[in-house]
Amino acid sequence: MTLPPARSATELLALFRDKTLSPVDTLRSTMARIEAINPTINALTTLCLDRAIQDARASERRYQSGTARPLDGLPFVAKDLLDSADVRTTYGSVLYRDNVPTTDATAIARLRLAGAILVGKAATHEFAWGLTTSSSLHGQTRNPWNLTRIPGGSSGGSAAALAAGLVPIALGTDTGGSIRIPSAFCGTAGLKPSRGRVPGTGTFALAPSLDHVGPMARSAADLQGILSVLDGTCAPAGTLPKPETADLRGVRILVVDELHPVALVGDHADTFAQVCSCLRGLGASVLETRWPLHQRPDPYRILAPTLNAEARILHEKKLGLYPARAADYSPDVRARLELAGQYQFADYVEAAERRAAFGAALCGLLADADVLLSPVSAVPPPCIGSDLERVDHDGRSLDLRTAVIGFCATQNLTGLPACAIRAGFDCLGLPVGVQLTGRFGEDHRLLRIAVALESALGTGHRTWPDLAIA
Repeated sequence: MTLPPARSATELLALFRDKTLSPVDTLRSTMARIEAINPTINALTTLCLDRAIQDARASERRYQSGTARPLDGLPFVAKDLLDSADVRTTYGSVLYRDNVPTTDATAIARLRLAGAILVGKAATHEFAWGLTTSSSLHGQTRNPWNLTRIPGGSSGGSAAALAAGLVPIALGTDTGGSIRIPSAFCGTAGLKPSRGRVPGTGTFALAPSLDHVGPMARSAADLQGILSVLDGTCAPAGTLPKPETADLRGVRILVVDELHPVALVGDHADTFAQVCSCLRGLGASVLETRWPLHQRPDPYRILAPTLNAEARILHEKKLGLYPARAADYSPDVRARLELAGQYQFADYVEAAERRAAFGAALCGLLADADVLLSPVSAVPPPCIGSDLERVDHDGRSLDLRTAVIGFCATQNLTGLPACAIRAGFDCLGLPVGVQLTGRFGEDHRLLRIAVALESALGTGHRTWPDLAIA
């Protein structure tokens, strides 16, 4: 079966403006790809295609009349954690299987006002509390690069949909890496913005002090336009800024090995070294810097009590769902709620104190640099059905959260912006990602640097999974 080509957001907008391609034809191609591919990867949960067709026709009329909006005609999906007016929103849980909000989350509303077309909701790990993007309600989402592997989580449905070419842009959320981890595992691009830059109104919370809403796409270049709409830089009826890239000559890139919870080995170590070499070749300075405090940082051990305490309070005190309806939670999320009950108030207070000192130290380092370069994960995406709590790392068993969230907790604790991009592939043909972290509020500059690195790496962003469709 031959499917229409999957195009990037930037390519589609250019074709729409030239009237070479129409939003209606594009949406029909999107629908064909969803029908053919989604049953295999299980990335999308609820579709709203009848309304999407009407929106595409309205978008086409605006192009014809010269009144097109910044993202007019671009199909998108939103993680099933963000409320969508008149479209079922389950938060990945049987507890909300029939929930139909009456208003859009702010992030969805801003994309729709800019002309983007919501086609459906993307799978999330139940209540965004997990790395595998699975739930008792929707089942397991699969990685398009290898259907036996997880896509990462908890925004795995959004990343899988992008990698499979179902849509050019998506929305995700990130509490401990939930945008960046699936972006790395699925070979796409994702931005965790500066805290508060993209409003989280209408988004189901996991841990309010750590949560972020952000854009996901097939390349860093596409993230630029989406962010400008989400953060209000570009008005709904304004003109989208042209994609920009930075001149990296003289840019100072920090590498802080003490922020890596485990050493990189094999393909992951080789890829990270190649990225550093590429940056030097572009004229950037790669500065290997020591952590300024006496104690080695352990951001995951700060994040864990913070996340667990805030999530437990939400489900127990604010929603009243746990333990009253404990049996309706997926087993892994129920186990996390039980574990969360072991944390005491003193643990949360201590974590808050350590978080403040940690953030101050990192911001101090970035005062003398432009961005921090770090891995997203020390391991490839694990196989579905394996022990997803433990992974093999250099011949020893390692907690999966340490091997993954350990690299991503830093940015949630500090609220700094971080962009994950594809940096290469391992010997299994699975994508390997890296992330760039910028100073607070410098999201657009960070993206320009990410675009320059992504372009220079030449890691095949026109290469995508070859899904065999019957």
